[in-house]
Amino acid sequence: MVKTKKLMALAAVGALTLAACGSDDDSADSGDTTPVETDAPDATDAPDTTDAPDTTDAPDATDAPDTTEGEGDGDTASGAVFVVDAELCEDPDAATAPIEGSLTIGTSLPLSGGPAVLFAPLAAGQQAYIDYYNAEFGGIDGQEIQLVIKDDQYQADLTKANVDELIFDDQVDMLSGIVGTPNNLAIRDDTNAQCIPQLAASTGAPEWGDIENYPFTTGLLVPYEIEVEVFGDYVLEQYGEGATVGLIYVNNEFGQAYVSLMEAYAEENGLEIVAQETIDAADSGAPSGQMTNLVQAAPDAILAVPLGAQCIAFMQELGNAQAANPDFDPAVYQTATCSDSLFFGAAANGGADGVFTTLNIKDPNNPVYADDEGLQTYLDAMAAYAPDANALSTIAIAGWSSMEVAVQAAIDALEAGDLSRVGIMNAARNVDFAPALQLADLRAIMNAEDGYTAEGTQLVQWSDANGYLEPVGDTSNYEGSLGVYTP
Repeated sequence: MVKTKKLMALAAVGALTLAACGSDDDSADSGDTTPVETDAPDATDAPDTTDAPDTTDAPDATDAPDTTEGEGDGDTASGAVFVVDAELCEDPDAATAPIEGSLTIGTSLPLSGGPAVLFAPLAAGQQAYIDYYNAEFGGIDGQEIQLVIKDDQYQADLTKANVDELIFDDQVDMLSGIVGTPNNLAIRDDTNAQCIPQLAASTGAPEWGDIENYPFTTGLLVPYEIEVEVFGDYVLEQYGEGATVGLIYVNNEFGQAYVSLMEAYAEENGLEIVAQETIDAADSGAPSGQMTNLVQAAPDAILAVPLGAQCIAFMQELGNAQAANPDFDPAVYQTATCSDSLFFGAAANGGADGVFTTLNIKDPNNPVYADDEGLQTYLDAMAAYAPDANALSTIAIAGWSSMEVAVQAAIDALEAGDLSRVGIMNAARNVDFAPALQLADLRAIMNAEDGYTAEGTQLVQWSDANGYLEPVGDTSNYEGSLGVYTP
């Protein structure tokens, strides 16, 4: 069952001075189909770069795949049509020129170094989707798609250098699936000035809904605002108004976004934040001191926003704290970026048992999806094209999905008669389809009044006994409620 909900805009405050994502109650009439033009920002200089890695080839094939567009049981797009103003591009002729030969997609991921390296399975999922699509459907317009993947170690300056190289040396037509809030923020001025589609940023930061200032940048993950709303509502339901919350988070733009949103939610709904603990983004150690402070604060609930391998370290330390303090039993929610069975299963001391997170995709570890056609296609493709990767990782699924979104935009642009960078961006910003691995009744929808492609999710809870994340309650669908981001 799906609960369709309206999300109140949260006033995000703090170091980032994040503004609330506006409700679409204030946007144009839903029946209005008048095209809306938006601005692109000025360019910034890009750094020098190094050589690009090799890409992998895929076999020839034939037909294009079936997709489910503009129909189904879930909410569908009804807002004004988005149209980018190509005249604001640095080189309008290049931005509107037809893409000839192979479509080339670029991405930048943490494949080495630091806690974020555990996001590396994204790359396997990305490459597997491209290889699968080329083999089964012959690429785009009879030309195989090329994918170029670069390692940035989750360092924003390396991401910027990689993207500069991808654009100017590899001459990619689009970017998709880049990991990290600071990483995507570091490149969006350049990608928007140059009118390079920067699709499916693998983060849920609210800025990806800023259609007016950054029309060429979109997000992949459920916005953090929705995660905070889902968990906050659970806390209110279980503990009531006046419940106390402790925060522990990685001290960068990623973690601070959650803090700003949770502070706003708490103020609006009568929760009290009684502790805030931080983790350095490069820290791989156990957060022992931070957990000691949380135990002393004794909150009813904890919102945890660690990064990569820190997800495991946090749950291990939570288990240690619960073993040493039997009365310490808060409801614990961990960011959806940690919602992978590899992370939860690695906490061997019971610290993961009962921890909440959210998922908007089908978990391959849950036996309820054993016969799901889309999931079986994914598993078969991973076995064929990424046999050394763990296909049961939801991080690999996110990588697969980031390429599915990119390819869908190219297909839609081609069918509209405009396979250009601008055409791809217009298609991406007016998308309405059901990704194969997304939960049933949830769709990928954007338009000029809706800047977010994923606005539904499911609260889940890890079970050590069953070895997977079990659904809690109904799927929550906030489709269209976030509107667009207004800085």
